[in-house]
Amino acid sequence: MLLSVARVSKLFGVEGGVLLNLYTTFPDDFSTEEPLFVKIDSLAVPLFCDRFERRGKTNALATFADIDSARRAEEFIGTRTTKTTNSTWKI
Repeated sequence: MLLSVARVSKLFGVEGGVLLNLYTTFPDDFSTEEPLFVKIDSLAVPLFCDRFERRGKTNALATFADIDSARRAEEFIGTRTTKTTNSTWKI
């Protein structure tokens, strides 16, 4: 099951970084080894964080694998991110 945990609010830098607005459901023990998911064409697509840096309790800076430009990252602005409710994600 997927749980809404954040929203991509704006770009950060020119290399594909984004600012995430974290919901209260975002786990304190989040690991970049587990993906966040976005819906693309009604499919849950996993995004793995190359970088994740909390900025207070409600924000974080993130860069995702394979999202290497502001143009690509811009497609996700306003998108809700979700996370699996169990921590048994395997590649």
